[in-house]
Amino acid sequence: MSAFIRAGVSGRRRHKFIKVGLAIALASGASFVAAAAGASAKVTNITIWNDPLAAGSVGVPASKSFLTKGVNLFMKANPSIHVKILQEPMASTTAFNTLLQSSELAGTTPDIGQLYVGGQVLQNAKFLLPLNQVLGSAYINSLTGWQFVTKNFATHGTIYAVPYGAGYYYTVYYNKTLFKRAGITGPLPTTWEAMVSVARKIKAKGITPFEFGEKEGYFGAWTMDSLISGLGGNNGVLAMYTGKKSLDTSLLIKPYTAWHALFAQGLTNSDAATLTYTTGVANFAAGKAAMTITGQYYDDQISKGLGRNVGLFPVPLLAGSKYPTSLSGGPNNSYVIFKKSAHVAADVKLIKFLTTPQVQNLSVKELGQLPNNVGFSPSASFKASQPLLTDLSTYINKDHYILFEAFDNVMPGSIDSYWYQTNNGVFAGSLSPKSAASSMQSQMASYLATAATG
Repeated sequence: MSAFIRAGVSGRRRHKFIKVGLAIALASGASFVAAAAGASAKVTNITIWNDPLAAGSVGVPASKSFLTKGVNLFMKANPSIHVKILQEPMASTTAFNTLLQSSELAGTTPDIGQLYVGGQVLQNAKFLLPLNQVLGSAYINSLTGWQFVTKNFATHGTIYAVPYGAGYYYTVYYNKTLFKRAGITGPLPTTWEAMVSVARKIKAKGITPFEFGEKEGYFGAWTMDSLISGLGGNNGVLAMYTGKKSLDTSLLIKPYTAWHALFAQGLTNSDAATLTYTTGVANFAAGKAAMTITGQYYDDQISKGLGRNVGLFPVPLLAGSKYPTSLSGGPNNSYVIFKKSAHVAADVKLIKFLTTPQVQNLSVKELGQLPNNVGFSPSASFKASQPLLTDLSTYINKDHYILFEAFDNVMPGSIDSYWYQTNNGVFAGSLSPKSAASSMQSQMASYLATAATG
Protein backbone atom coordinates (compact mmCIF):
# COMPACT_ATOMS: atom_id res chain seq x y z
CA MET A 1 0.00 0.00 0.00
CA SER A 2 1.40 3.38 -0.88
CA ALA A 3 0.44 6.99 -1.01
CA PHE A 4 1.78 9.08 -3.85
CA ILE A 5 1.87 12.59 -2.51
CA ARG A 6 2.14 15.37 -5.00
CA ALA A 7 2.42 19.09 -4.85
CA GLY A 8 1.67 21.38 -7.75
CA VAL A 9 4.68 22.32 -9.81
CA SER A 10 5.37 26.03 -9.79
CA GLY A 11 7.01 27.41 -12.88
CA ARG A 12 8.18 30.60 -11.25
CA ARG A 13 11.80 30.38 -12.13
CA ARG A 14 13.29 33.66 -13.22
CA HIS A 15 15.02 33.96 -16.54
CA LYS A 16 17.18 36.78 -17.69
CA PHE A 17 16.51 37.99 -21.20
CA ILE A 18 18.19 40.67 -23.15
CA LYS A 19 16.14 43.81 -23.54
CA VAL A 20 14.91 43.02 -27.02
CA GLY A 21 13.73 39.56 -25.96
CA LEU A 22 11.93 41.02 -22.98
CA ALA A 23 10.30 43.60 -25.17
CA ILE A 24 9.03 40.88 -27.49
CA ALA A 25 7.70 38.89 -24.53
CA LEU A 26 5.92 41.91 -23.13
CA ALA A 27 4.51 42.71 -26.50
CA SER A 28 3.15 39.22 -27.02
CA GLY A 29 1.84 38.83 -23.44
CA ALA A 30 2.99 36.96 -20.35
CA SER A 31 2.22 33.57 -21.91
CA PHE A 32 5.69 33.36 -23.48
CA VAL A 33 7.46 33.81 -20.13
CA ALA A 34 5.20 31.32 -18.36
CA ALA A 35 5.69 28.73 -21.08
CA ALA A 36 9.46 29.14 -21.02
CA ALA A 37 9.58 28.84 -17.25
CA GLY A 38 7.30 25.80 -17.23
CA ALA A 39 9.35 24.08 -19.90
CA SER A 40 12.57 24.58 -17.96
CA ALA A 41 11.21 23.31 -14.61
CA LYS A 42 12.73 19.94 -13.74
CA VAL A 43 10.95 17.66 -11.31
CA THR A 44 12.95 15.29 -9.08
CA ASN A 45 11.05 12.20 -7.95
CA ILE A 46 12.25 10.46 -4.79
CA THR A 47 10.78 7.57 -2.80
CA ILE A 48 10.90 6.78 0.91
CA TRP A 49 10.09 3.55 2.74
CA ASN A 50 7.82 4.11 5.75
CA ASP A 51 8.21 1.62 8.60
CA PRO A 52 4.81 0.84 10.20
CA LEU A 53 6.19 1.17 13.74
CA ALA A 54 8.16 4.31 12.95
CA ALA A 55 5.31 6.31 11.48
CA GLY A 56 1.66 5.67 10.87
CA SER A 57 1.58 3.45 13.96
CA VAL A 58 -0.49 3.23 17.16
CA GLY A 59 -3.74 3.63 15.30
CA VAL A 60 -2.68 6.56 13.11
CA PRO A 61 -3.27 5.84 9.41
CA ALA A 62 -0.12 6.29 7.34
CA SER A 63 -1.97 8.90 5.28
CA LYS A 64 -2.34 11.04 8.41
CA SER A 65 1.00 10.33 10.06
CA PHE A 66 3.59 12.95 10.88
CA LEU A 67 5.69 11.65 7.97
CA THR A 68 2.92 12.36 5.48
CA LYS A 69 2.32 15.78 7.01
CA GLY A 70 6.04 16.54 6.95
CA VAL A 71 6.39 15.45 3.34
CA ASN A 72 3.42 17.62 2.35
CA LEU A 73 5.02 20.63 4.00
CA PHE A 74 8.32 19.84 2.31
CA MET A 75 6.80 19.63 -1.16
CA LYS A 76 4.88 22.83 -0.63
CA ALA A 77 8.21 24.54 0.10
CA ASN A 78 10.02 22.60 -2.66
CA PRO A 79 7.58 22.21 -5.56
CA SER A 80 10.26 20.81 -7.88
CA ILE A 81 10.62 17.69 -5.70
CA HIS A 82 7.95 14.99 -5.55
CA VAL A 83 8.04 12.40 -2.77
CA LYS A 84 6.42 8.99 -2.93
CA ILE A 85 5.86 7.17 0.36
CA LEU A 86 5.89 3.38 0.24
CA GLN A 87 4.82 1.22 3.17
CA GLU A 88 7.54 -1.27 4.14
CA PRO A 89 7.37 -4.26 6.49
CA MET A 90 8.54 -3.65 10.04
CA ALA A 91 12.24 -2.95 9.62
CA SER A 92 13.48 -5.51 12.15
CA THR A 93 11.67 -8.46 10.55
CA THR A 94 12.84 -11.11 8.11
CA ALA A 95 10.18 -9.80 5.71
CA PHE A 96 12.02 -6.49 5.53
CA ASN A 97 15.38 -8.22 5.06
CA THR A 98 13.91 -10.19 2.16
CA LEU A 99 12.41 -7.04 0.64
CA LEU A 100 15.71 -5.18 0.83
CA GLN A 101 17.69 -8.04 -0.71
CA SER A 102 15.23 -8.50 -3.56
CA SER A 103 14.98 -4.75 -4.16
CA GLU A 104 18.75 -4.46 -4.42
CA LEU A 105 18.84 -7.29 -6.97
CA ALA A 106 15.94 -5.84 -8.96
CA GLY A 107 17.24 -2.27 -8.79
CA THR A 108 14.04 -1.03 -7.14
CA THR A 109 15.45 0.08 -3.78
CA PRO A 110 14.03 3.52 -2.90
CA ASP A 111 16.07 6.62 -2.21
CA ILE A 112 15.38 6.83 1.53
CA GLY A 113 14.40 4.28 4.16
CA GLN A 114 13.41 4.25 7.81
CA LEU A 115 15.53 1.82 9.84
CA TYR A 116 15.96 1.20 13.54
CA VAL A 117 19.17 2.59 14.97
CA GLY A 118 22.01 0.33 16.06
CA GLY A 119 22.63 -3.11 14.65
CA GLN A 120 19.77 -2.89 12.17
CA VAL A 121 21.44 0.08 10.49
CA LEU A 122 24.96 -1.35 10.67
CA GLN A 123 23.82 -4.77 9.46
CA ASN A 124 22.70 -3.12 6.22
CA ALA A 125 25.59 -0.64 5.95
CA LYS A 126 26.76 -2.13 2.65
CA PHE A 127 23.55 -0.82 1.08
CA LEU A 128 23.76 2.62 2.68
CA LEU A 129 25.42 5.88 1.71
CA PRO A 130 27.95 7.20 4.28
CA LEU A 131 26.59 10.56 5.37
CA ASN A 132 29.38 12.51 7.07
CA GLN A 133 30.28 14.62 4.06
CA VAL A 134 26.77 15.20 2.69
CA LEU A 135 25.26 16.25 6.03
CA GLY A 136 27.91 18.72 7.22
CA SER A 137 29.16 19.29 10.77
CA ALA A 138 26.74 22.11 11.59
CA TYR A 139 23.75 19.86 10.95
CA ILE A 140 25.30 16.90 12.77
CA ASN A 141 25.91 19.11 15.81
CA SER A 142 22.26 20.19 15.81
CA LEU A 143 20.95 16.70 16.69
CA THR A 144 21.64 14.10 19.37
CA GLY A 145 21.83 10.30 19.11
CA TRP A 146 24.59 9.78 16.54
CA GLN A 147 26.60 7.06 18.32
CA PHE A 148 24.19 4.28 17.47
CA VAL A 149 24.04 5.05 13.75
CA THR A 150 27.83 5.18 13.44
CA LYS A 151 30.22 2.41 12.38
CA ASN A 152 31.27 0.30 15.38
CA PHE A 153 29.22 2.68 17.56
CA ALA A 154 32.19 5.04 17.63
CA THR A 155 31.59 8.68 18.49
CA HIS A 156 33.46 9.98 15.44
CA GLY A 157 33.11 7.17 12.91
CA THR A 158 31.30 6.78 9.61
CA ILE A 159 27.65 7.84 9.89
CA TYR A 160 25.12 5.67 8.08
CA ALA A 161 21.80 7.15 9.25
CA VAL A 162 20.17 10.24 10.68
CA PRO A 163 18.46 9.66 14.06
CA TYR A 164 15.18 11.40 14.72
CA GLY A 165 13.42 11.67 18.05
CA ALA A 166 15.12 11.55 21.44
CA GLY A 167 13.96 7.96 21.80
CA TYR A 168 11.83 5.78 24.04
CA TYR A 169 12.54 4.45 27.49
CA TYR A 170 10.72 1.43 28.83
CA THR A 171 8.62 2.04 31.91
CA VAL A 172 5.87 0.48 33.99
CA TYR A 173 2.53 2.13 33.33
CA TYR A 174 0.14 1.81 36.25
CA ASN A 175 -3.57 2.39 36.76
CA LYS A 176 -3.88 4.72 39.75
CA THR A 177 -7.46 3.68 40.51
CA LEU A 178 -6.63 -0.02 40.58
CA PHE A 179 -3.57 0.63 42.74
CA LYS A 180 -5.78 2.50 45.20
CA ARG A 181 -8.42 -0.23 45.12
CA ALA A 182 -5.74 -2.80 45.93
CA GLY A 183 -4.47 -0.67 48.81
CA ILE A 184 -1.12 0.10 47.16
CA THR A 185 0.10 3.39 48.61
CA GLY A 186 3.43 4.98 49.40
CA PRO A 187 6.58 4.93 47.27
CA LEU A 188 6.49 3.12 43.95
CA PRO A 189 8.66 -0.03 43.73
CA THR A 190 12.29 0.52 42.80
CA THR A 191 13.45 -3.11 42.58
CA TRP A 192 12.10 -6.01 40.53
CA GLU A 193 11.48 -8.02 43.67
CA ALA A 194 9.48 -5.18 45.25
CA MET A 195 7.38 -4.85 42.10
CA VAL A 196 6.60 -8.58 42.14
CA SER A 197 5.53 -8.21 45.78
CA VAL A 198 3.18 -5.38 44.78
CA ALA A 199 1.80 -7.53 41.97
CA ARG A 200 1.00 -10.34 44.41
CA LYS A 201 -0.90 -7.92 46.67
CA ILE A 202 -2.86 -6.67 43.67
CA LYS A 203 -3.72 -10.22 42.61
CA ALA A 204 -4.92 -11.00 46.15
CA LYS A 205 -7.55 -8.27 45.69
CA GLY A 206 -8.91 -9.98 42.59
CA ILE A 207 -7.26 -7.56 40.16
CA THR A 208 -5.04 -8.65 37.25
CA PRO A 209 -1.57 -7.28 38.09
CA PHE A 210 -0.10 -7.13 34.54
CA GLU A 211 -1.63 -7.04 31.07
CA PHE A 212 0.63 -8.27 28.27
CA GLY A 213 0.30 -9.48 24.70
CA GLU A 214 3.40 -11.61 24.16
CA LYS A 215 2.50 -13.44 20.95
CA GLU A 216 5.16 -11.54 18.98
CA GLY A 217 7.66 -11.33 21.85
CA TYR A 218 7.70 -7.53 22.05
CA PHE A 219 6.52 -7.12 25.65
CA GLY A 220 9.31 -9.46 26.65
CA ALA A 221 11.76 -7.34 24.69
CA TRP A 222 10.65 -4.11 26.36
CA THR A 223 10.89 -5.69 29.80
CA MET A 224 14.15 -7.58 29.32
CA ASP A 225 15.81 -4.64 27.57
CA SER A 226 15.51 -2.87 30.91
CA LEU A 227 16.81 -5.81 32.94
CA ILE A 228 19.75 -6.40 30.58
CA SER A 229 20.72 -2.71 30.66
CA GLY A 230 20.58 -2.71 34.45
CA LEU A 231 22.87 -5.72 34.64
CA GLY A 232 25.44 -4.76 32.01
CA GLY A 233 24.82 -1.28 30.60
CA ASN A 234 25.95 -0.32 27.11
CA ASN A 235 29.35 -1.95 27.57
CA GLY A 236 27.83 -5.33 28.31
CA VAL A 237 25.55 -5.22 25.27
CA LEU A 238 28.29 -3.93 22.96
CA ALA A 239 30.57 -6.75 24.13
CA MET A 240 27.91 -9.25 23.05
CA TYR A 241 27.43 -7.42 19.75
CA THR A 242 31.13 -7.63 18.90
CA GLY A 243 31.50 -11.24 20.06
CA LYS A 244 33.72 -10.38 23.03
CA LYS A 245 31.07 -11.68 25.41
CA SER A 246 28.79 -14.68 25.01
CA LEU A 247 25.02 -14.30 25.02
CA ASP A 248 24.83 -17.56 26.95
CA THR A 249 25.46 -15.87 30.30
CA SER A 250 23.54 -14.46 33.25
CA LEU A 251 23.15 -11.22 31.29
CA LEU A 252 20.38 -12.97 29.33
CA ILE A 253 19.51 -15.90 31.57
CA LYS A 254 18.51 -13.79 34.59
CA PRO A 255 16.14 -11.54 32.59
CA TYR A 256 14.64 -14.57 30.81
CA THR A 257 14.04 -16.20 34.22
CA ALA A 258 12.35 -13.11 35.68
CA TRP A 259 10.18 -12.73 32.58
CA HIS A 260 8.94 -16.31 32.72
CA ALA A 261 8.21 -16.07 36.45
CA LEU A 262 5.60 -13.32 35.97
CA PHE A 263 3.52 -15.65 33.80
CA ALA A 264 4.27 -18.82 35.75
CA GLN A 265 3.16 -17.20 39.01
CA GLY A 266 -0.13 -16.04 37.51
CA LEU A 267 0.70 -12.35 37.73
CA THR A 268 -0.38 -11.61 34.15
CA ASN A 269 -3.54 -12.03 32.12
CA SER A 270 -4.02 -15.75 31.49
CA ASP A 271 -3.99 -15.39 27.69
CA ALA A 272 -0.85 -13.22 27.60
CA ALA A 273 1.24 -15.80 25.70
CA THR A 274 -1.17 -15.90 22.74
CA LEU A 275 -2.45 -12.33 22.77
CA THR A 276 -1.06 -9.81 20.25
CA TYR A 277 0.89 -6.85 21.55
CA THR A 278 -1.66 -4.38 20.17
CA THR A 279 -4.48 -6.13 22.05
CA GLY A 280 -2.39 -6.20 25.21
CA VAL A 281 -1.87 -2.44 25.07
CA ALA A 282 -5.53 -1.83 24.23
CA ASN A 283 -6.67 -3.97 27.16
CA PHE A 284 -4.50 -2.05 29.59
CA ALA A 285 -5.78 1.25 28.17
CA ALA A 286 -9.30 -0.09 28.76
CA GLY A 287 -8.55 -0.57 32.46
CA LYS A 288 -8.28 -4.38 32.51
CA ALA A 289 -5.10 -4.58 34.60
CA ALA A 290 -3.11 -2.59 37.12
CA MET A 291 0.17 -2.45 35.17
CA THR A 292 1.88 -3.02 31.86
CA ILE A 293 5.42 -2.47 30.56
CA THR A 294 6.08 -0.65 27.31
CA GLY A 295 7.52 2.50 25.75
CA GLN A 296 6.16 5.98 25.16
CA TYR A 297 4.87 5.23 21.67
CA TYR A 298 1.63 4.19 23.37
CA ASP A 299 1.31 7.27 25.59
CA ASP A 300 -1.47 8.75 23.49
CA GLN A 301 -3.51 5.53 23.31
CA ILE A 302 -3.11 4.83 27.03
CA SER A 303 -3.93 8.42 27.99
CA LYS A 304 -7.06 8.39 25.84
CA GLY A 305 -8.22 5.29 27.66
CA LEU A 306 -7.27 6.16 31.23
CA GLY A 307 -6.98 9.94 31.16
CA ARG A 308 -5.12 11.36 34.16
CA ASN A 309 -5.64 8.04 35.90
CA VAL A 310 -2.34 6.65 34.60
CA GLY A 311 1.22 7.16 35.78
CA LEU A 312 4.57 5.62 35.04
CA PHE A 313 7.80 4.66 36.75
CA PRO A 314 11.07 3.12 35.50
CA VAL A 315 11.10 -0.66 35.15
CA PRO A 316 12.51 -1.82 38.51
CA LEU A 317 15.72 -3.78 38.08
CA LEU A 318 16.93 -7.10 39.42
CA ALA A 319 18.74 -7.39 42.73
CA GLY A 320 22.48 -7.07 42.21
CA SER A 321 22.14 -4.95 39.05
CA LYS A 322 25.24 -2.90 38.29
CA TYR A 323 23.09 0.10 37.30
CA PRO A 324 20.06 0.07 39.65
CA THR A 325 18.81 3.52 38.59
CA SER A 326 18.87 3.33 34.80
CA LEU A 327 16.47 3.42 31.89
CA SER A 328 16.74 1.34 28.74
CA GLY A 329 15.60 2.34 25.28
CA GLY A 330 17.23 5.30 23.61
CA PRO A 331 17.04 6.68 20.08
CA ASN A 332 15.02 4.25 18.00
CA ASN A 333 14.23 5.68 14.58
CA SER A 334 16.43 6.87 11.74
CA TYR A 335 16.46 7.84 8.09
CA VAL A 336 18.98 6.30 5.69
CA ILE A 337 19.92 7.01 2.08
CA PHE A 338 20.50 3.96 -0.06
CA LYS A 339 23.66 3.89 -2.16
CA LYS A 340 21.79 3.45 -5.41
CA SER A 341 19.87 6.69 -5.02
CA ALA A 342 20.41 9.06 -7.92
CA HIS A 343 19.01 12.02 -5.99
CA VAL A 344 21.28 12.42 -2.98
CA ALA A 345 21.02 16.21 -2.81
CA ALA A 346 17.22 16.03 -2.75
CA ASP A 347 17.34 13.15 -0.25
CA VAL A 348 19.48 15.17 2.15
CA LYS A 349 17.25 18.19 1.75
CA LEU A 350 14.19 16.12 2.63
CA ILE A 351 15.81 14.42 5.64
CA LYS A 352 17.05 17.74 7.02
CA PHE A 353 13.52 19.11 6.71
CA LEU A 354 11.94 16.06 8.36
CA THR A 355 14.25 16.46 11.37
CA THR A 356 13.49 20.14 11.96
CA PRO A 357 11.75 21.05 15.23
CA GLN A 358 8.68 21.96 13.17
CA VAL A 359 8.22 18.43 11.83
CA GLN A 360 9.49 16.60 14.91
CA ASN A 361 6.92 18.44 17.00
CA LEU A 362 4.27 16.95 14.73
CA SER A 363 5.44 13.48 15.76
CA VAL A 364 5.39 13.95 19.54
CA LYS A 365 1.79 12.87 20.09
CA GLU A 366 2.01 10.08 17.53
CA LEU A 367 5.37 8.60 18.46
CA GLY A 368 5.53 9.59 22.11
CA GLN A 369 9.09 10.90 22.04
CA LEU A 370 10.70 14.28 22.42
CA PRO A 371 12.51 15.86 19.45
CA ASN A 372 16.27 15.24 19.35
CA ASN A 373 17.06 18.80 18.28
CA VAL A 374 19.76 20.13 20.60
CA GLY A 375 17.90 23.39 21.15
CA PHE A 376 14.54 21.82 22.05
CA SER A 377 13.09 22.91 25.38
CA PRO A 378 9.56 21.84 26.41
CA SER A 379 7.21 24.70 27.12
CA ALA A 380 4.65 24.92 29.91
CA SER A 381 1.87 24.06 27.47
CA PHE A 382 3.85 21.07 26.23
CA LYS A 383 4.22 19.77 29.78
CA ALA A 384 0.51 20.24 30.42
CA SER A 385 -0.46 18.32 27.28
CA GLN A 386 2.14 15.55 27.76
CA PRO A 387 2.05 14.56 31.47
CA LEU A 388 3.59 11.11 30.92
CA LEU A 389 6.53 12.50 28.95
CA THR A 390 6.91 15.12 31.66
CA ASP A 391 7.05 12.38 34.31
CA LEU A 392 9.70 10.56 32.28
CA SER A 393 11.66 13.79 31.92
CA THR A 394 11.68 14.14 35.71
CA TYR A 395 13.32 10.73 36.14
CA ILE A 396 15.92 11.66 33.51
CA ASN A 397 16.68 15.29 34.31
CA LYS A 398 15.90 15.56 38.02
CA ASP A 399 16.52 12.06 39.36
CA HIS A 400 19.43 11.55 36.95
CA TYR A 401 18.64 8.04 35.79
CA ILE A 402 21.39 6.68 33.53
CA LEU A 403 20.23 6.22 29.94
CA PHE A 404 21.22 3.06 28.06
CA GLU A 405 20.57 1.87 24.53
CA ALA A 406 18.27 -1.14 24.42
CA PHE A 407 19.65 -4.60 23.60
CA ASP A 408 17.59 -4.85 20.41
CA ASN A 409 18.60 -1.34 19.34
CA VAL A 410 22.21 -2.54 19.30
CA MET A 411 21.84 -6.07 17.96
CA PRO A 412 21.44 -6.83 14.23
CA GLY A 413 17.87 -7.07 12.98
CA SER A 414 18.15 -10.80 12.27
CA ILE A 415 19.21 -11.46 15.88
CA ASP A 416 16.37 -9.29 17.15
CA SER A 417 13.83 -11.28 15.15
CA TYR A 418 15.10 -14.51 16.67
CA TRP A 419 15.17 -13.00 20.17
CA TYR A 420 11.52 -12.01 19.95
CA GLN A 421 10.62 -15.62 19.18
CA THR A 422 12.56 -16.92 22.19
CA ASN A 423 10.89 -14.32 24.41
CA ASN A 424 7.50 -15.87 23.77
CA GLY A 425 8.78 -19.42 24.27
CA VAL A 426 10.46 -18.59 27.57
CA PHE A 427 7.46 -16.62 28.80
CA ALA A 428 5.05 -19.49 28.13
CA GLY A 429 7.43 -22.14 29.45
CA SER A 430 8.09 -24.07 26.24
CA LEU A 431 11.73 -22.95 26.28
CA SER A 432 13.97 -22.74 29.32
CA PRO A 433 15.98 -19.55 30.00
CA LYS A 434 19.25 -21.47 29.64
CA SER A 435 18.19 -23.06 26.34
CA ALA A 436 17.07 -19.70 25.01
CA ALA A 437 20.38 -18.04 25.91
CA SER A 438 22.31 -20.91 24.35
CA SER A 439 20.34 -20.70 21.10
CA MET A 440 20.82 -16.93 21.03
CA GLN A 441 24.57 -17.41 21.28
CA SER A 442 24.49 -19.91 18.41
CA GLN A 443 22.58 -17.43 16.26
CA MET A 444 25.00 -14.63 17.12
CA ALA A 445 28.06 -16.79 16.42
CA SER A 446 26.61 -17.66 13.01
CA TYR A 447 25.91 -14.00 12.27
CA LEU A 448 29.43 -12.93 13.25
CA ALA A 449 30.98 -15.69 11.15
CA THR A 450 28.97 -14.64 8.12
CA ALA A 451 29.75 -10.97 8.68
CA ALA A 452 33.47 -11.74 8.90
CA THR A 453 33.41 -13.32 5.43
CA GLY A 454 31.48 -10.44 3.92
